[in-house]
Amino acid sequence: MRKIIFISASFLFMASCTTLKTGTSKTMDIVGPGVIQMPLVADLNVRPAKVSLTKTFTKTSGTSANANTDVVRELLKRENADVLVEPTFESTKTGTKTEITVYGFPATYVNFRPIEEKDLKLIEVTPGLLQKADTHSSIITTSK
Repeated sequence: MRKIIFISASFLFMASCTTLKTGTSKTMDIVGPGVIQMPLVADLNVRPAKVSLTKTFTKTSGTSANANTDVVRELLKRENADVLVEPTFESTKTGTKTEITVYGFPATYVNFRPIEEKDLKLIEVTPGLLQKADTHSSIITTSK
């Protein structure tokens, strides 16, 4: 009898496990007092083909507060890209399910180099441009 109770309790415990995955889709520039940063420039290699990814979230699967970021992060990982250029989102909600599709052009940074005079003429650098970056992070909880 004890074996049956122990096996039942073990099975119940294993069935209620939750997996937590976290990830980020961008990083933030170094900004702060006392930090001297030598500006770098890089070329952006944008692929000509538009790609997409669709992901379905349900209330029971642990829909993240920022589901769009989750979809972009997975698309960047799948395409081995650094950034998604001109992302567009479509979402459809049916009952407890939300389906989100993101479309965009995957791109990678190449040819990192210190900024030069010729680069300044092309991009018209302003201090706010060099120090501004958005950071998007996501947490996905899935039950097993």
